[in-house]
Amino acid sequence: MEKLAFILLIFLLTSSVSFLIIKVVLKRRAINQRINRFLPTNSEEEAEQPTVKQDSKLKQLFSSIAGALRDVQFSNKTKKLLIEAGSPLKPEEFFVVRVLVFFLIGIGAFLIGFPWFICVIGASIGYMLPVLFMKRKREKRVKMISYQLIEILGMMSNSMRAGFSFMQAMQLVAKEMPEPLGPEFEQVVKQAGLGVPLDDVFKDMTERLPNKELEVVVRAILAQRKSGGNLAALMETMEETVRGRIRVLEELNTLTAQGRMSSWIITLLPVGLGLYLALMNREYFGPMLDHPLGMTMLTLAGLSILLGWFFIQKIIKIEV
Repeated sequence: MEKLAFILLIFLLTSSVSFLIIKVVLKRRAINQRINRFLPTNSEEEAEQPTVKQDSKLKQLFSSIAGALRDVQFSNKTKKLLIEAGSPLKPEEFFVVRVLVFFLIGIGAFLIGFPWFICVIGASIGYMLPVLFMKRKREKRVKMISYQLIEILGMMSNSMRAGFSFMQAMQLVAKEMPEPLGPEFEQVVKQAGLGVPLDDVFKDMTERLPNKELEVVVRAILAQRKSGGNLAALMETMEETVRGRIRVLEELNTLTAQGRMSSWIITLLPVGLGLYLALMNREYFGPMLDHPLGMTMLTLAGLSILLGWFFIQKIIKIEV
């Protein structure tokens, strides 16, 4: 048992270190790309050489493996998920990541000594983990838009009152605001400068960023530009509306915090207890993994845990 616990500890440490390394490398690359975009050098070749040198070997490995999958047609749902999450990964690279996690968790569970069906279940969960991570990242990114809209509406309103035009105000937002709305407004300004109608440009932006507040603001701006009126006053009104909506959402999150914590504790407590017994006292927990009745009980318990988590999430999720 001590050997199994040691192998599990090594596996967890290796996975954590690999995740931190990948996260730091991707973050550095994003920072370098942003610096090169806003502070270009005199020569394009000089700007490209550091980028090539700073590409990690892991990224090159992903690119080489994903190169064989470029002709594979991935679903539009996967492409939309990556775009909405703001991920630099391509669909084929994302598929490679999912396959690698699938094999890592499956092989790790097999080396620890779990039965084959536990290894299959763990590998299947590992295959879905990158999708869940991207969905979580998308939720955080879309949620951040609501907070940025307050600053953007105030900035554009003050700029237009100071004599800026609507396009100049959007250029100011594109320069001053960070991810995610800053680059999106920059893309809007570029497309509008090429002659693309604002209706189509803003429609594409709301598809890339499915946020209710952003959609309401875009519709109000387009309607006001067509009908005429004081656009700066409209932005001030929308700023107060978005601020009030966020205040209500934060109050709801505070009231439902106990329910969210209970859902995670109720879901993870039996899973953690089962893993502890399987590793620390295999003889005691062995019949649950070897006997058909024990496997049936574990399956029913897992389904019950998932149903409980699902119903709790439905109860605490309140639409505003």
